[in-house]
Amino acid sequence: MKTINLLPKPRQRELRFDSVLHSLWVVITLSLISFVLVFLAQYGTNFYLQRQAQDIKAQVVALQDEVGKQQNTNVKNQVQTVNNLIEDYKNLAAASPKWSKVIKAFAPLPPSQLKITTFNVNSSDGLVRITGQSATRDPVIQLYNNILGDSKDFYDIDYPLENISQPTNVSFHFSFYIQKQLPQ
Repeated sequence: MKTINLLPKPRQRELRFDSVLHSLWVVITLSLISFVLVFLAQYGTNFYLQRQAQDIKAQVVALQDEVGKQQNTNVKNQVQTVNNLIEDYKNLAAASPKWSKVIKAFAPLPPSQLKITTFNVNSSDGLVRITGQSATRDPVIQLYNNILGDSKDFYDIDYPLENISQPTNVSFHFSFYIQKQLPQ
């Protein structure tokens, strides 16, 4: 079946333009409605997410404050424990004599020909006891003279005569005191 349009040509064009215009208005209207709906959805989502972010930030701050109080207490206790330990170490180090100074002062005194077998220091009164061996008595006498000559560090030398009673294979022992300021 064929349709015949008997309207004049300008009117037919006008109806076509009307139809195109109507379609255009429908497209524009639908575009505007969808634009408004998308805009409202985005704005609503943005508003919702900002509120959620504020709530989460407030919860995080509250949790950090709570955890911070607990951690601060723990950290403060740990720091206090470490500080006490360091303070104890400092006090102990300050109170203990520096025996390395005594050994350093004594080390150059023995001649190379003799052997020191024991070196004992009594920390309460500063008494030093040494024993050793020497091939001859001359290094033993030299050791005695060296200790006697170092009155800055040592004093009151006990020099038993049995140290030099034998001319060879001498076993000797001395006792003497260290000056109070030496081990400090």
